[in-house]
Amino acid sequence: MDITTLKNVLEHRIELSPATGRPRFKAMHNDVLFHIERLGGTAKAAKLLGAFPADVEQWIDEHHVPQPFADRIHKLTGAYVSCIQEPPTVLIGEANVWPPVRNGDIQKRLGLPPLADDGATRVYS
Repeated sequence: MDITTLKNVLEHRIELSPATGRPRFKAMHNDVLFHIERLGGTAKAAKLLGAFPADVEQWIDEHHVPQPFADRIHKLTGAYVSCIQEPPTVLIGEANVWPPVRNGDIQKRLGLPPLADDGATRVYS
């Protein structure tokens, strides 16, 4: 999904990540970013969780923390696992969902197909 389309649809709710250059929800709309910051930022959280900083940045950008890291964040910060695994998804046009929905259980619950080869979630009518 290109940033211009996202900005047109989501207005003030998105930004480009200074670390990765990918679009993500701004802090006030990004529970993952909020709880990573509570852990001391990307580098400290990565060390504390036993993850790579690049992976933590991806979690922030995609608003999805995989298990068992989500459970660890819950224990450390009190974050609701559903809030750090289920991004507020937005349908762009008739076919694209942003951010991509990576969790298989969430895909099933929302009736979404698996990720496309390019990592996007697409809904086809």
